[in-house]
Amino acid sequence: MDKLSRSFIEYVGRISVRVVTMTGSVVRSVYHVAAYLFAFNPNHSRKEVTELYPDPVSSRTADDLPPRSRGFIKNDPDVCTGCLDCAKICPVDCILIESEKIETMQKEWITVFDVDQLKCIRCGLCVEVCPSGSLTHTRSYEGAVYGLNQLVQHFGKGEPPRKGTAEW
Repeated sequence: MDKLSRSFIEYVGRISVRVVTMTGSVVRSVYHVAAYLFAFNPNHSRKEVTELYPDPVSSRTADDLPPRSRGFIKNDPDVCTGCLDCAKICPVDCILIESEKIETMQKEWITVFDVDQLKCIRCGLCVEVCPSGSLTHTRSYEGAVYGLNQLVQHFGKGEPPRKGTAEW
């Protein structure tokens, strides 16, 4: 082979290496552009990361919620003993209890039992510590109100009966 054909072969080899290198970078570029377009395309069919709670499609009522879901706190004043354990254990002090001992009946009369649902973090400590089981979590979780004072729920019985009144 002469010198001219040898240099032509080297030249073609260098060009082919450049073409292969350029083809690889073009393929990589097309891959990255396609991945970008599919990732940010709103019509792309991939699973959403953020899910609404409760799911608006399957949860139409409070009964559709998971079995251990915690809604608002509710107290049954007829069962409540007035021991103040729930108010003591509450980490945010959302429970206010005032009681009065009625000596003729040997019971505590719950005059004030207020639960501030705005402060409540629904930790469930008060429900767990209640010895009488009067505190429960309801299945209600929507608290849309016009005034913040409407989120304070009153479960007290009011003033206790005095001597001579009917038994409660």
